[in-house]
Amino acid sequence: MKKLLPFLDKYPFITTYSLTVSELLFGYILLFFITREYSAEDVGLWFIFFSIFNFSINIREGVTYVALVKFSSGKDHKEAYKTYKTVIIAILIIEAVIGLLIVFTGYIDVFPDISYFLMVYPIFSITNNCLKWVENIHKSRHTLYRAVIINLISLTLLGFALYYVHYNALSIQNLVLVIVAVYGISFLISLTTIPFKAILISPFDKKTFKEIMHYAKQGTLKALFGTASSKMTLFLSAGIISLKITAMLGLAQRYLVIILSISNAIQLSFYPKIVELYEKGDIEEFKKYFLQTLGKVYLIILPISIGFLLLIKPFIVLLHGDQYSDSFHLLVILVVTSLFAPLGAFFASYTNAKGKPQLSTNIVVMNSIVLIVLSYVMVAYMGEIGTVLPALVTEILGAVVIFIFYLRNENINLFKIIPLMRLEALTMIYQLRKKILRNV
Repeated sequence: MKKLLPFLDKYPFITTYSLTVSELLFGYILLFFITREYSAEDVGLWFIFFSIFNFSINIREGVTYVALVKFSSGKDHKEAYKTYKTVIIAILIIEAVIGLLIVFTGYIDVFPDISYFLMVYPIFSITNNCLKWVENIHKSRHTLYRAVIINLISLTLLGFALYYVHYNALSIQNLVLVIVAVYGISFLISLTTIPFKAILISPFDKKTFKEIMHYAKQGTLKALFGTASSKMTLFLSAGIISLKITAMLGLAQRYLVIILSISNAIQLSFYPKIVELYEKGDIEEFKKYFLQTLGKVYLIILPISIGFLLLIKPFIVLLHGDQYSDSFHLLVILVVTSLFAPLGAFFASYTNAKGKPQLSTNIVVMNSIVLIVLSYVMVAYMGEIGTVLPALVTEILGAVVIFIFYLRNENINLFKIIPLMRLEALTMIYQLRKKILRNV
């Protein structure tokens, strides 16, 4: 480990992507299991449940990642511990409020097919959020390798858990409880990797709590509109078309995460860095680093997206069966749509670093309203293809708004990433050629 740590410090992307890959493995192993173990209708219900859970995920990213990193980076241990404690209290309060509303919806049986899932939502969400709280502490402390180890432990527990579910032929409703157990055990183990006792006895910071709740407010608005819009087509497909189409759309959306994860992995190391640059007042370097990193993201995801589309269809059929082969056609449009996603993600990081999360919230709200309207119209009149086209139209609209914002307010022309990408590509080719010639 002593030899490994300097290497990981030198190449942080390896650690961040290892973390992303380990998280993806958890999701895809679970996805493979449910598509093979349960009917398409059950899989459709699972994706609807997970869409509701995404609401919690989006809020968590606004609080446990954005706020935690911003308010603890560069602080001494005492101040950082106060932030960690304040963040988990904020998370539990938010989850309690959301959980009660969702449980009540399940209790009055408004949506009979998913009432059970709504009733168990709080324990599923809280155990997951607590586990991610520990992970985000490691992100802020630059000890991501420990988060990777935690995820590997979770993967091992998941393997045993799924074997137990298969052996006992448990229903998909019981599967939720088994996953809760995996999250809970992983969280208890993960507490050994952080100074939990010191965090526990740290004082509650009212000022930080107020600032965190500001981010939580923006995160909640983003989650409310973002989740409602991005997952609207799942609900509409279930109500207007069929649960089978919902399952295919959900599967396509899950595979899309592979492309998005590349941008997210780079962003893990990007966000703390731009926060540091902004806090130092080095605005020119702040903007330069932003453009360089965005250029690198596109240099990586463009060829990967093309290769992904060329190779993924046989894997979908192999892993999930012929009944899911049509999800590939939906995935093609989703991948094209995903090429606009880094603009929105990096815009959010940029404005969060400047202490103005409401700017990215405004974009999300605008896009969400357009997407919700388009989704209803297109699903109703275009059927299956109408479940993916609204997102493409909306992302293009959002990209135009973001381009205009940077040009007018930040004096940044995003088209400058093109020569930066070209320069980076030439540098990579030169270095590769140099290595080959050296080894000849």
